[in-house]
Amino acid sequence: MSMLSLLVGASLAQTPAEPTVASATAPPATAPPATAASGEFLIRGLPPGPPPPPETVEQTAREIGLQLRCLQCQNESIADSNSNMAKDSIALVRRLVAAGYSEDQIKDHFVESYGEGILLLPSPTGLNLVVYVGPAIGAGLALGLVLSTVVQWRKEEDDVPLPSDVGLAPKDRYEQRLLAELED
Repeated sequence: MSMLSLLVGASLAQTPAEPTVASATAPPATAPPATAASGEFLIRGLPPGPPPPPETVEQTAREIGLQLRCLQCQNESIADSNSNMAKDSIALVRRLVAAGYSEDQIKDHFVESYGEGILLLPSPTGLNLVVYVGPAIGAGLALGLVLSTVVQWRKEEDDVPLPSDVGLAPKDRYEQRLLAELED
């Protein structure tokens, strides 16, 4: 079952009477204001901080959007994707930034809503640590295997010695010159 069908099924299961968090697919015009007086916040139960200067909102929203995965495109950020879901998600990020939520609060909100798969760079903890440490361990093991094989080859004696080494044939001119050069 796809992530989108799970999200649609979950949103249909909510009743209108219960309070909801502004979803990533809601149009920007319907977002409730984040005011402490009314007790309604864009992120349920989390009041926003002081709003940033208006000229920094777009850049901050883009920086956060570059860290969040588009649910339809999978390997593209919501800031770079052209899908409607990504456009709605980046609009939500923009509203949250304008309301005064921090980058960590916004990313935590998306992780809580969609799971850690929404992050393009998951945190290096728990099972995700394998993604960060696994390649280094694999490369180390491969290097160790190659080195041990080379050392073993160098220690092995030749199975068939050269006839000149055992005295069955005289050394030819080329072999004599080579041995003379090696001794110098």
